Amino acid sequence: MERRLAAILAADVVGYTRLMGADEHAVLEALKALRSEIFDPLVEKHHGRIVKLMGDGALVEFASVVDAVNCAAEIQWGLAERNAKLPPEQRLELRIGVNLGDVMIDGDDLYGDGVNIAARLEAASEPGDVYVSDVVAAQAAGKAVVGFEYLGERRLKNISGLVKIYRLSSDSAVKIHRPISRRRGAGATVGGTLLLVAAIVAWQIMDRPDADKTVAFDEDAMLARPTGPTIAVLAFDNLSGDPSKNYLSNGISEDVIIELGHYRDLNVLSRHTTFAFRGQHQDVRKIGETLNADFVLEGTVRQAGDRLRVTARLIDTQSRAQVWSELFDDDLTAVNLFDVQSRITERVAVAIGDTRGAVRRTHEQRARAKPPEHLSSYECTMFYDDLYDRPDVQERVYNCIERVIQEEPNYWRAWAQLAEALRVDLSFFNNRYEGSYAEKLDRALSAAKKSKALNPDSARVRLVLGILLLMNGDRVGFFAEAEDALAIGGDRSVEAEFGYWLVWTGRFELGAALLQRAIDLDPGSTVKDWHQALAEYHFHKGDYERALAEAKKGVLLDYWWSMVPEVVALAKLGRTDDLERARKRLEAARPGVKVADIVWVYRRYQRPDALIVPFVEMLRTAGFPEGKYRTLDPKDSG
Repeated sequence: MERRLAAILAADVVGYTRLMGADEHAVLEALKALRSEIFDPLVEKHHGRIVKLMGDGALVEFASVVDAVNCAAEIQWGLAERNAKLPPEQRLELRIGVNLGDVMIDGDDLYGDGVNIAARLEAASEPGDVYVSDVVAAQAAGKAVVGFEYLGERRLKNISGLVKIYRLSSDSAVKIHRPISRRRGAGATVGGTLLLVAAIVAWQIMDRPDADKTVAFDEDAMLARPTGPTIAVLAFDNLSGDPSKNYLSNGISEDVIIELGHYRDLNVLSRHTTFAFRGQHQDVRKIGETLNADFVLEGTVRQAGDRLRVTARLIDTQSRAQVWSELFDDDLTAVNLFDVQSRITERVAVAIGDTRGAVRRTHEQRARAKPPEHLSSYECTMFYDDLYDRPDVQERVYNCIERVIQEEPNYWRAWAQLAEALRVDLSFFNNRYEGSYAEKLDRALSAAKKSKALNPDSARVRLVLGILLLMNGDRVGFFAEAEDALAIGGDRSVEAEFGYWLVWTGRFELGAALLQRAIDLDPGSTVKDWHQALAEYHFHKGDYERALAEAKKGVLLDYWWSMVPEVVALAKLGRTDDLERARKRLEAARPGVKVADIVWVYRRYQRPDALIVPFVEMLRTAGFPEGKYRTLDPKDSG
């Protein structure tokens, strides 16, 4: 397949589905006028080639990035002038994205990151705007008829890493902004950043004297396959009885592929590969063998009036077992079509790809049945939840993680798992690993930082590092990792875990919102810790009934700390009999428990004293002895 460097313009009509639902004939006529009067003549003027038209959008290739930028600008100017003469209901608006990158040629069609980034820039842009990538702005600055306004770094769907985005400005005198990257750990100089962009476009790396100040581009790492399983998402079947609704089933299937692509451990096959099986109804084991896929996701889409029903099933191609399935119902109108589609797509991706998703759970079950010495690198690093509650899993990781690190010292997941295993060992004083508390904490921090250096785009790594920083007394460092992890996104379970710790450290509103969203998206993956945190949130907000309801959901009978929110909520509500029973359960789980024990745990994870005081007051009301601890300072708000 031939490759070449090209400037790609992606354009899309804003609100196309809504407009078509309102007046299909008028929209089609307006589109014809837009193409014949503005779009096609300007593409020809600037020497572009229309690669494909997609009803509501277009993809155009240019040999010159300056031609692409000037064409995009003139299209938007011409459309704005045309719209000024029309009533609002007859106006069409475009979003446009422009990128310069490596593309692959298949007949008359184009593929590759050069195309994908242009399409994602278009999707991110505002109506009437043109968004371009960093390399486009760098190449066209001072040459195009427009200037560029820097909008910052953003994460675009299905694109690894952050992308610097610029918006076209009609003021040709505007200078291109070239800020130093503000991402922690990047450390790139302005010149180094621009040179890096050029190097990526040219697919080569140059040795430079200031290499230690730049982010190195590792082509092997970029091209390496994901370490986890392969998933084939088949085209969902349209059961609506109307072939014109195929666009809906295709759209949901494609969006699921894109959403699952955010999970770096999953190898998600492209739609061009999997949609070839449409209508063949082959056995999933045969599909698995043909595509070398571990899992097949299939589903159906049925629209009846204003109701949409989507079913999805994840099947293990080896055993043919259905490891996950769900049914989604939603109200559907022409106006909310994309919202519904996005909501369903996100829920499917979360249920399958998240840390607590179906794929991970299936592989964990298999790994538990193997002796530690037979676990693959990936299998040794997939344990997370069970590390806390199962000593046998802790021993299993202990017996394989050191081997994996020695055999594959550049495997980021191995370092993250070592850091997590050490944290659990420290939290529960298991003493499975050698060294003093301080030595093991230092080793855990080093392992987490090593993992982050190998893969700065893993939200899970940032979670592990952030908690370890809290244990080391660094609240600022924890908040920095939380901020970056939430910007990275891609794993709702990780976001919920950060929500838990944000509540612990006093960032109640954000923490509770993250927890509630994770629970709403996938109720089956909820863990009791999340309800404990929500109980604390409602307690501090003064809603003690809701605090009690959440606290009851979060109780673990063999984990004494989980019972504290229930005790303090009952004490505040004055329910004496219930309080006495809850207090006895807590004392049975932790004989001789004192207020000092609870204060110590809160302080260990850097909760401000001002937020500990209300709990201490209720623990005294419940009749727990004080013990010895440093006096609380009600003015200490962190």
